[in-house]
Amino acid sequence: MQRHEDNFGVVLIMGTLTELLKKAPQSVKDKYKIKIREKAIERVKEKIIKHNKTVEDYSDDEMEAMIAEAESGLNEDVRTGILTALLLAAGIEIVAGG
Repeated sequence: MQRHEDNFGVVLIMGTLTELLKKAPQSVKDKYKIKIREKAIERVKEKIIKHNKTVEDYSDDEMEAMIAEAESGLNEDVRTGILTALLLAAGIEIVAGG
């Protein structure tokens, strides 16, 4: 039963986090989106180089899809990091893998 309660708490915190992000001033949201986009582009460029390709090897649509995927991953990383920080601040021990 404790595991279910822990998962419910995580879902509650993630919902609260989403609501807090919605209430942020537009200037903060814009800066966040720009930083995430820049980091996503960096990751995509690194991935392209790693595969011995160039940006010109991809269409605009392919590049946009790769950047969007990287942005999604970065957003998830940020949420996970914030959640982890909140849980640690609340004194909840996180055990990797369950």
